[in-house]
Amino acid sequence: MSTTIVSYLDTLPVELLNHILNFLDTNTILLSFRYVCKRFYIIANAYNQYKLNLNSCRKNNFYHFCRIINPLNIISLILSDDDKTPGQISLFLSFFNLKQFIYLHSLTLLEIDDKNLNIILKDLSHLLLKSLTIKSRTSLTLTDQTLSCLSTILEQTNLKEFTLSIWCFEIYDFIWPNQCQIEYLQISNRITFEQYCTILERCLFLQTLIIKDVLWNDTDMVISTYYRQLKSLTLEDNRMDIYKLEQFLSLTPSLIYLKVIGMAYLIDSYRWEKILRIKLPNLNKFEFFFLSWKNVNYNFSDIEALIQPFQTAFWLENKQWLVNCDYIINPTEVMLYSIPICKSYFQYHNQSNKISCSNFTNMNNKNNEMMMDNVSQLRLNLVKTIYHENFLRKTELSPYPLFRNVTELTLDLDYKCPSYLSQPLSSLINLSHITQLSLNLNYDLAFDLHTTTNLINIFKQTSNIHTFEICNNLSSINSNTKIEDICLLIPKYIEHLKITVKNVNEMKIVFDRFQYLSSITFRFSFDTLIPSSKVIESFLNIKSDLTYKKDDCSVRVWLNEFMKN
Repeated sequence: MSTTIVSYLDTLPVELLNHILNFLDTNTILLSFRYVCKRFYIIANAYNQYKLNLNSCRKNNFYHFCRIINPLNIISLILSDDDKTPGQISLFLSFFNLKQFIYLHSLTLLEIDDKNLNIILKDLSHLLLKSLTIKSRTSLTLTDQTLSCLSTILEQTNLKEFTLSIWCFEIYDFIWPNQCQIEYLQISNRITFEQYCTILERCLFLQTLIIKDVLWNDTDMVISTYYRQLKSLTLEDNRMDIYKLEQFLSLTPSLIYLKVIGMAYLIDSYRWEKILRIKLPNLNKFEFFFLSWKNVNYNFSDIEALIQPFQTAFWLENKQWLVNCDYIINPTEVMLYSIPICKSYFQYHNQSNKISCSNFTNMNNKNNEMMMDNVSQLRLNLVKTIYHENFLRKTELSPYPLFRNVTELTLDLDYKCPSYLSQPLSSLINLSHITQLSLNLNYDLAFDLHTTTNLINIFKQTSNIHTFEICNNLSSINSNTKIEDICLLIPKYIEHLKITVKNVNEMKIVFDRFQYLSSITFRFSFDTLIPSSKVIESFLNIKSDLTYKKDDCSVRVWLNEFMKN
């Protein structure tokens, strides 16, 4: 920061500086602004609107924050035991008690285990949380005691937003409190129809609900109760057929927003118009993505027939909802979806492998640009997708990349790379936005310097990535690719690495080569014998200040690069 700018800022009143700090992240305030001058140091220490996000945090910064933060100044807190910071929550609880954060409004707990969640939930009764997010690791289970504590927390009248992701069978036993003031609820699981009704009966102020699906077998029941408080509903993996779904949606006639992601049996275009006209008269936004894996050979006329019911005045004039249908030739898939695509995850297929048809004749530039804007996670086959004449011709005509907001990119490598890969890929994706890059190796890289060089050139264009994952899916019997070959692909500027290894010796090679990393996740090959816990622990314990978690097929390590140096 220049001396002139510092001198100007230093003349501003404290109230205005505090307002400016509201637009800065905690890292910038505590690691930069705080050390500009003595006055800024004092202001930063007194600032009481900190949103402390420790997800992906480097361990030396974690220790620094724990030394200098005042719990009374924190209004939002994110703790995580995910692959990037395993063991963080236990370490944080060794420094603090959640009771100290009396002004905390928002709490997010990622990949938390039962022990730590139980400890934290007991302290939450002393706080006035407005928002609570809990996501446990898929393989971990929660005890009845923990679930009971969680149910009690939901009775707090100040709690308005709640997000829950736990082991699927535990959600069926979860008891919802009799009275709940929640307005926003997201459950990353399927729930039973009885639970769905219970939630709506007991959450009288609930306006937004996001769930995977509702398990409902009794379709002969008579609908006698309506839940008019719900305005927004999302089904992220719906398995109900169109007839069940019609009855289901009848329960919530006041919906103004509906999103349904589901399977083939929802592709009943005429019935959808009837449902939306009669059952949901107030609906002003409908997003959907339906996928079918029928092994049928379609031509353009067949796809036109699927899209034709969406070309009525209801869709194009009254609602102005754009719909597209793609037929993927290999593997055989039919995708029917609203525009822009409403899924965050998308698998790309090149133009020569699909037939497309829309309910509109010409799409304006704005809609065309926005078509894939909701996609943040993209997967594509590197060679099959890019190394194709039609793709090259199409991307040359496009003034902007199709995927503008992708942050997580997965590349499948099945064949040898062509020499001119890197430029076409940047025409398809805005590579500057990629923060997490994954490479699935299904091809033996050994002795193929050309492909290795091409991959490295592609990775150079993703200069903002902080997480790199490389999965060697080849059997050690059929592959000559060594861990040293794989290490050559790994960019030097990443912070978090996920890599496939065969033994402790390969773990040591990775440790020695990438001393600067913040975290490493070792995944063991499917065809190798996983080292015993004793062997892994004896290896990890010789390293300075690391925290780790291990399960049946991986070891996740959080490192402190300052201790290594």
